[in-house]
Amino acid sequence: MTDSSGGDAVGARVAWGVAGIIVGALFSALLLKTVESRREGPAGGSAGGAENASASSGSANSENLRAELAAAQKEAETLRAEVETLRRKAEDAARSAGPAGGASSKVKSWRELAASLWRVREKVRGKKWDDWPADCKDLQLEMFAAVTDLSRRLGLPFDEALMSPEGLTRLLVDLLEQSEPPPSAEEKARLEALVAGTEGSWKEYLGAREELSALELRLVRMETMKKTMGAVLAGLTPEQAEIAKAYEIFENHEDSGPQTWIEGSREKVTKELSANWVKTLQLDPIQETAIRPVVDDYIAKAMELNQGFWKRRQEGEEVPWPQQWRAQADLMIATQKKLAETARLTEEQAKAMKEWGEVYGVNIYEPPPPKNE
Repeated sequence: MTDSSGGDAVGARVAWGVAGIIVGALFSALLLKTVESRREGPAGGSAGGAENASASSGSANSENLRAELAAAQKEAETLRAEVETLRRKAEDAARSAGPAGGASSKVKSWRELAASLWRVREKVRGKKWDDWPADCKDLQLEMFAAVTDLSRRLGLPFDEALMSPEGLTRLLVDLLEQSEPPPSAEEKARLEALVAGTEGSWKEYLGAREELSALELRLVRMETMKKTMGAVLAGLTPEQAEIAKAYEIFENHEDSGPQTWIEGSREKVTKELSANWVKTLQLDPIQETAIRPVVDDYIAKAMELNQGFWKRRQEGEEVPWPQQWRAQADLMIATQKKLAETARLTEEQAKAMKEWGEVYGVNIYEPPPPKNE
C-alpha cells in the first residue's frame, strides 16, 4: 500500500501482489499452493512417490526425477523468500495509512467494497484473484487496505483476521445485500444469523491458538473454516450461492500446506531427514543420537502411508492431495510429540518445535545393482 499516500507504481505492484497472497492463502492458496504442487509434483505427492518407488526403481528416469524435484524445491524456497519479503514491505507501507489503534480515513468499509464487488461481478466471474482484469486492480488494493486495517484492529495475522466474523463472511453478507432485488428484512436477518452462528467456532479457535503448534494450528484452522465460511455458504439460498460463486475468494477450499520431500536410498533419506530435524530444532549430538529411533519410525510409517495411497490409486480411487497431506500432517504432529519427549528439549528448542509447521515426505528406492560385465 505504498501508494496510499501517492506512492509509486512499484509500491502499488508490491501491495497488489501481497493482496493476492493474503486472500489466496486462506481460501485457494493461489501462489503457495501452486509452488507446493510443483514441490510434490516430481514425486507425485505421497501416492505418486510410492508409485515411483515401485514402478520406476532402477529406471533411467530416476535421475531426471531427482533433478526435477531438486529444482522444484529450490524454486519453492526462492519464491517463499520473495513472498515473505513482499509481505514485510507491504505491511510496513500499510502502517503509514493510519494510526495502529484505529482505521485510516482512506480505508473503505466492507460495505463500500461490497458495492464495488457487485459492480464487477461479471468481469471477475470464475476468475482467480491473480487473473482479475487490469481495471479491477484498484479494487484489489482497496481490499488489501481493508484487510490490513482489520488485521491491526484484531491483532491477528491477515489470514486469521479474514477468518473472523468481521472478515470474509461479513464481506459476503454485505455483498449479498447489494443484490437486485435487495433481500427483504427477513432475509437480511437470516444472513446475519448465519454470521452470528460462526462466532462460537471462532471463539473456540481463539481460545486454542496459543497452546497449539504451528502445524496443529493449521489443521484447526482448516476445521474452523468449515464451521465458519463453509457453514455460511451452506446456508445460502440457491440464488445467493450463485452470486457467491462468481467470486473465487469466497470458495470454501480445502487447504493443505508446505511439504519437503526427501528421496533416495534408505541411508540417504535417513541421513537427510535427521539432519533437517536436527537443524530445525538445533539439537545437540546427544539429542541427535536419541532421536534416531523416532526418525526410523517416521520413515516406516510415512512409507506405509505412501504405499496405501498408491494402492488405492492402482485400484482406481483418486485420493485428493489435501486428504493425503492431512494424513501426513497427522503423522508429523504425532512424531513431533515423540521428538519432544525423546530429545528432552530445552526451552528454546521447545519454542522452535512449536513454530515448526513443515511436513516431510519420504520416497525410498534402492539403486539397481551394477551389471556384471
